Amino acid sequence: MSIQQVFWAQFRDRIFRLNHFLAMISGWLVLLITLICCYGVYTRYVLGTPDTWSYPVCAYLLCFVVFFATSHALQEGIHVRIDLLQEWFPGKATRIATTIGDILTTIFLSLFFYQVWKVFFEGYSTTRIDETELAWPVALVQWSMPFGAGLMFITQLLVIAARFIDGRELPHQDSW
Repeated sequence: MSIQQVFWAQFRDRIFRLNHFLAMISGWLVLLITLICCYGVYTRYVLGTPDTWSYPVCAYLLCFVVFFATSHALQEGIHVRIDLLQEWFPGKATRIATTIGDILTTIFLSLFFYQVWKVFFEGYSTTRIDETELAWPVALVQWSMPFGAGLMFITQLLVIAARFIDGRELPHQDSW
């Protein structure tokens, strides 16, 4: 193996391991959201004293779930994708259509990253506070948006590159 191949394999594997780790974190956050929602239902309907924090905390945690898990879904090939053309075209045409779709996805993800970065930067630079009872700085949650979008962008580039460098299609089905 050349040094470029070693670097490529290490970089790809590290990003994919990070994606897998963040997907595991997302799973635990879903469990935490479930427990917090159960607590909110209990305090509201059993104790008759509704809390003021469970709904916004669950909403913030859900933001982390979405932006942490999507790059792993993209890596594993289970993210939303239109594969209708793959059924219509055989072999090489399918590969070309898939590559074009992946390039369009990369363009979209770069624009998406730019937009969520603007949202995060505005909240961070103006030290904006949320309007809930928590009164937290929104940047505490919004950092997950450009982080997740950037990781999706990098993952999409790796998916395209793997097609040409490794000569095979992803996903690897969580072998990281």
